Amino acid sequence: MTKVDNHKKVIRILTFILLAITAVILVLFVIHAINVKNYNEEWRVVTPDSSATQVVVDIHPRGGSTDSWLKTDTGLGTDLNAKIYDLVVTNNAHTYVEDWYIRIQITENCYLNNAWCGKFEVHQFDERGKELSQTVDLRDFDYNDLQINYYHAGQDLLIPLTPGDYLIYHPDAGVSEEVPIKGTADMSGSSVCGIIMYSVSGDVDLNAYELSYRLHQSVWEGKQGSFFIAAFALLALSFMILGTVFLVTVRFEGRIQSQNRVLGDAFKICCGLADSRDYYSKGHSERVALYSRMIGEKMGMDKSDCDLVYNAALLHDIGNAFVSEQILRKNGKLTREEYAEVKRHTVRASEILKEATSIPKAEEAALYHHEHFDGSGYPYGKKEEEIPLIARIVAVAEAYDAMSNDRPYRQKLMREQIREELIKNRGTQFDPAIVTAFLDIMGERDLGS
Repeated sequence: MTKVDNHKKVIRILTFILLAITAVILVLFVIHAINVKNYNEEWRVVTPDSSATQVVVDIHPRGGSTDSWLKTDTGLGTDLNAKIYDLVVTNNAHTYVEDWYIRIQITENCYLNNAWCGKFEVHQFDERGKELSQTVDLRDFDYNDLQINYYHAGQDLLIPLTPGDYLIYHPDAGVSEEVPIKGTADMSGSSVCGIIMYSVSGDVDLNAYELSYRLHQSVWEGKQGSFFIAAFALLALSFMILGTVFLVTVRFEGRIQSQNRVLGDAFKICCGLADSRDYYSKGHSERVALYSRMIGEKMGMDKSDCDLVYNAALLHDIGNAFVSEQILRKNGKLTREEYAEVKRHTVRASEILKEATSIPKAEEAALYHHEHFDGSGYPYGKKEEEIPLIARIVAVAEAYDAMSNDRPYRQKLMREQIREELIKNRGTQFDPAIVTAFLDIMGERDLGS
C-alpha cells in the first residue's frame, strides 16, 4: 500500500469519525431546538398569589392630581368618581415575552370607561347567568356596534360591571409595542396600559387577575446555545482541515487553487457563525478580510502572501462565538465583567486556531488584532514590532469596518470622520505605515463608506 493509499485510509477513518460526531451533534441540536420550541409555546400563568419573578404584574391608581375626578352628569341618579389605573407588566426573564394577555375578575360594582393601547374583551352576566361578551377598542368604536350593556353619559361610555363579570385585556402589537416585551440580562422591559374606571367610591380593586404569557428564547441563547455555536464552528473547522488534507493527498496539480477555494468556503462558514451572533456584524469578517488583502497589496506583498492575509483575517473574530449574545447586542456601556468577557474572545480564538497549521497567521490575527501600537491594547499589551504584521493589518481593517457601519451604540461615521480618526490614532492604536497605506487606498477606491 502506497503512502497516498495510507493517507486515504486515514482520511476515510477520520471522515467517518467526524461524520459520526456531526450526526450526534445534529441529533442533539434537533432535540435542543424542539425543547426550545416547546419552551416558547408554553403558556405560563401569574396570579396575585403566585411567587413569580420572571414576569410580574402591578395594577395601581396613577395618583396624579389630574388622574381622578368627579362626574356628576351620569344620568344614573348618582355621582361617580373616576380614576386612571396603570396596568404594568414587567419582564424580568432576560428574554422576550412573545405574547401575553390578562384576565381581571370584577369583585364590585363599577364601570369601564376607557383603556389604551390594546383592546378589552368584556364579559357581562345578567341575573339569570346569561353572558354577553364583546371585544372593544375603547379608543375607536361605534356605539351602534356595541352588543354589550352600556350607558352613554354625556361624552363618556360607561360599561357596567358587577361581581362575577370579568375583563380580558389583549395588548396592542402595533406602534405602542406592548408585545413583545423585551428584556435582557441587564435591563427589564415593561408594558404599561392605562385604564379609566368609574365607581361610587372611586376605588376599584383590579387585583383579582390572571396573567398568561409566552416567552421566546433563541436556540443560540444560554449555555446550550453557546455549546452548539462552538460545536458547529469546530466541526466546520475540522471538516475544512480534513478537506484540505484530502486535497493535498489526492491532488498535486492545481492543489493551491482548490485548497484556497475549500478554505475560503470553510472560513466564511466559521466567520459567518461568529458574525451571526450580532445583527450589526453580518458580513464584518469578510469585509475585514477584503480590506486586509488591499493593505497587503498596497504594501507590496505577492499574491500568495495576500491570500494568506485574506484567509487569516477571515477568522480573526471566530472567538465571538463564545461571547454572550446579550453583550454583543447591548446598546449601552459594557460593565467591567462584560468587557472582560469580550476581551477573552481573542484568547479563545487562539485556542481554536493554534493547531490549525494549514491556516498560516490565523492564530496571530485572532490573538493580537486588539493590541495597540503603543502597548495599550489587549490581551498582552504588546507594542510596535512585537505585534505580528498580520495583526497590525487586521487592526486597521477592522477599525475602518467598525467606523463605516452602524453599531448598537452609534451610527456609522462619514468618510472624512473615519480619515480623521485613523490619522488621530496613527502611532498610538495603529501602525503608522499601515494607516498611511490604508489612507492611500481610501483615496484611490470607493470602499462604500
